[in-house]
Amino acid sequence: MKNHIQRLIAINIAVIVLLTACSNPRYINSPSVHNAAFLRQQGDFKISAAGAGNPAKIFSSIDNNDNDESLGHSAGFDGQVAVAVTNHFMLTASGNYRDEKDHFKDDDLSNIDRKTDVRYNRHQFELGAGFFTPMGRSEKVYFNGVVGVGFGKMSSTDAVNPADVARFKSYEANTLKYFFHPSFNFFFNDYMRMSIAPRFSLLRLNNIHTSYTDEEEVILGYKDARNKTFGLFEPSILLQSGFKNNDWLKLDFGFNFASDPFTSKKSGNSDYPDVDTYNVQSRNFLMSIGISVYPGRRK
Repeated sequence: MKNHIQRLIAINIAVIVLLTACSNPRYINSPSVHNAAFLRQQGDFKISAAGAGNPAKIFSSIDNNDNDESLGHSAGFDGQVAVAVTNHFMLTASGNYRDEKDHFKDDDLSNIDRKTDVRYNRHQFELGAGFFTPMGRSEKVYFNGVVGVGFGKMSSTDAVNPADVARFKSYEANTLKYFFHPSFNFFFNDYMRMSIAPRFSLLRLNNIHTSYTDEEEVILGYKDARNKTFGLFEPSILLQSGFKNNDWLKLDFGFNFASDPFTSKKSGNSDYPDVDTYNVQSRNFLMSIGISVYPGRRK
């Protein structure tokens, strides 16, 4: 009876350890700043630039000797242009760069108790085409609908502290993203505007090069990236304010979100039945601050 109780206790402890074991997420996507054009007639043209980052982390640094986790250090910049080719047809282009870091208190790829740092670099260039039209006679609200494609690259390094050359891992892939980008632009007055934009995207990773083993790719969710196209929901809100007698210059404040890739959660894999697997993720929120210039407008 005593041995039976001890066996049950041992099993319960093992189950608790498995359930509470922390999986360190890996990120394949970060939201871009919403390219809110605010175009109303042929010839309207916009150039904008913005800094983007996680507001809770952008002014803090990571202490590699800290035993606590520190996730979501992300910063970068976006540049955008948009032009009204006709009174209803528009072209857009944008580019972005991201530098990110996560600090984990454990190593999910080994049984050794040590801290882990994962760094990412991303850049992407997007082209889009679509239409814009007023909603209602007041022309205070415009609807934009843009479809487009983005090309880019992501890379990451995965290292432990204390350093271990055998444990250092790298990952890089070309990114291909198709998107449908509707938006509703509200012209409250000459000095205040707002754009609300749900965005629906399909993301695929190509030309993958990594030093992770096949089993490690399964554990981290990267294995799915070799044969799946991921769906994403990336809504944004952008507020734009102007200045009296300077209608050509605007300040932009953006709130940019991204869902995790739409995948099904797995508890295991037929190739490696003894390991738990989890899904790759997105950075879920970035705040942006920038300026927009509308050449030719003077008021």
